[in-house]
Amino acid sequence: MKNKNLDQAGVIVLILVVVFMFIIGMGKATAQQNTVFVECTAGDFATEITWQILTCNGGVLLEGGAPYLGAVVLPQYYQINMQDSYGDGWNGAYLYIDDMEYGFLSDVDWIDSLGTWPQDQTQQLVDVGCLTIGVEEINEGINEGINFIPTHYYDLLGREVNPVKGLYIASDGTLTRKIYIDASK
Repeated sequence: MKNKNLDQAGVIVLILVVVFMFIIGMGKATAQQNTVFVECTAGDFATEITWQILTCNGGVLLEGGAPYLGAVVLPQYYQINMQDSYGDGWNGAYLYIDDMEYGFLSDVDWIDSLGTWPQDQTQQLVDVGCLTIGVEEINEGINEGINFIPTHYYDLLGREVNPVKGLYIASDGTLTRKIYIDASK
């Protein structure tokens, strides 16, 4: 049974946080930025869930776990990195950013051929427009002296992969870049 007073108190706190963000200047949004609400529902195993909303360069805009309710100023393009520490997806949990819903195997009720739950799905990267801009635009503002040595590669659907040849999203844990790997070289 939900506590109605607790729900109302949560809404009041959220409104105060958003008002405070505008007062201190975090809410100053340009034509290509919007302040939006972010919610992550708990699902069945909330303690397994973490997520980050990232710039195209990999800078962290907002991060959290489940459950979560807050707000963030989003650029026009960004990425979402969703993790599950157990490796079987979010089990009914969803991340809502403004009016969009993102799930990480949230609806899957699956058992592999051995009758066990797969545990190899620890993270998923979702691109929200970063791949539509050129590599030069993604790299804009990054110091040229930084050595970028990727530790994770993702296909264009955001699944972590071992790259062979083609276009990938590569991350070194801090920065994220769109790269092309040519296996013939």
